[in-house]
Amino acid sequence: MATLIEPCPFCDSGHLHISHHLLSHSVTCQTCKSTGPHRRHLEDALLEWNHTSKLLRSARTAANVQVHGRLHELEDAVRNLASALRYGPVKNTDTATLDAKLELEH
Repeated sequence: MATLIEPCPFCDSGHLHISHHLLSHSVTCQTCKSTGPHRRHLEDALLEWNHTSKLLRSARTAANVQVHGRLHELEDAVRNLASALRYGPVKNTDTATLDAKLELEH
């Protein structure tokens, strides 16, 4: 059965090499030199490599979403701090007016 090999879970390279050792097989990335687990059967080594690659890719995607959310929170905090330094403390009801003033300035 043919198995598609996923890209490297660490550097996302597709430059991979399947190593055949005396009693085991593994996948090695030729770019970053990371090596997958050694397994007696080639199919098992490929399945482990693919599983790791998919897990790390989905973790990076989830982390990017969280980072973008945090960046927006930081941008809002910096904008609010800049406004407070410029105009003094602002009540919550004046936020829309203050945002409008800031937009006009930029």
